[in-house]
Amino acid sequence: MDRLRAHLHHHNQWVVLLTLLTVIASVILWAGLYVFVWMLFLFCGTAVQSLDFHPSAGALPRAFAAAAVLLCVFAWITRRLRPDMAPRDHKGIGEHLLDVLLAVPRVTLSIFGTGGAGARLSETELGFAWNLLRRMDEAESPLPVQALPVEIPDSTMRNKIVLALQLSGLIEIRPTANGPVLAFQNEEARQVAQQRVRLRA
Repeated sequence: MDRLRAHLHHHNQWVVLLTLLTVIASVILWAGLYVFVWMLFLFCGTAVQSLDFHPSAGALPRAFAAAAVLLCVFAWITRRLRPDMAPRDHKGIGEHLLDVLLAVPRVTLSIFGTGGAGARLSETELGFAWNLLRRMDEAESPLPVQALPVEIPDSTMRNKIVLALQLSGLIEIRPTANGPVLAFQNEEARQVAQQRVRLRA
């Protein structure tokens, strides 16, 4: 079980690092966008009023903050309405403009998605997760999802464990003719479930 605990710990460290990098990237992008808007504001104001232009110190920051919040809310709504964000071959000009407009808000919202990718299990849940992985390793074929209640009776705990193992890159759910099955993502993931690494002949 120590191998599983170490794997989850390593995964969570990567999640924390990626979350911090996403936060830094978001701050840099918003700062760059604010500088661009401020320069554009000064240019337009000077062009219209020439030397009589005296920008208000607080008006633009407040307006920019309000617009940023509205854009983030709009980006969240569009993601909820169309959760499948897979790239498409053909897009209209309006969709391209919308992608540009919501680029920074989407990076900001991705902070929560990245931070939520951690795999945190209690000792009891870790024990059930280890037993599930051992059962999968000992089986000669992928484990049917229908068999999961036998391995983990509590549905809430079962869903949490399966999600954590998926997020950490250990297992995946594959569709088959007889229904979905649980399988290791790769041979390296299978080795985490083994007491000792099997030596190849």
